[in-house]
Amino acid sequence: MTGWFRQRARAVAAGVVLIILLLLFLVPLPTLLVSEQAGSPVLMLPMLFDKTCSLEYIHSVLKTPVRENFVLAPGNQLQLTSTTFKAYGVGTPYLPSEGKLENRHGEFVLTGLKRRFKEINLGFVPLNKQVLVYRGKKYPFSDYFKADSLVKIQVKPCTVAKIIWQMTLGGR
Repeated sequence: MTGWFRQRARAVAAGVVLIILLLLFLVPLPTLLVSEQAGSPVLMLPMLFDKTCSLEYIHSVLKTPVRENFVLAPGNQLQLTSTTFKAYGVGTPYLPSEGKLENRHGEFVLTGLKRRFKEINLGFVPLNKQVLVYRGKKYPFSDYFKADSLVKIQVKPCTVAKIIWQMTLGGR
């Protein structure tokens, strides 16, 4: 009986390993990719457990903090859902058609936004202290890019194997 049990346990273990390998190589996960405009991703964040992320930066004119909040939308798009900013003026949203604007304890919060982006393109300016926030962790662009780099943020389906491979090539 013990020999039969060992054989059965090995077969089950081999089956589990095979299933895990198939999942690693075949099942794509929505993955947040951050790269230079024409380069390979330097940051790959699977959006399996959390479908939201944010961009934080210092407004170039007003010199006050801004936070733009995004959610993963169908078609691997990023949907801007809200923006938070401390000063009202040039370059900040103000049209009534853009959503509901509230002043919450000295901070402006614009909610109800539904802008969708296939990708977000921006220039990295160290003075603006641009940061990607995902699952509570901050990823400062200064850790990944040189000043004046053109940065692209997008969501693409990637398998775990591809993410691991990219990490071995120097991505994070």
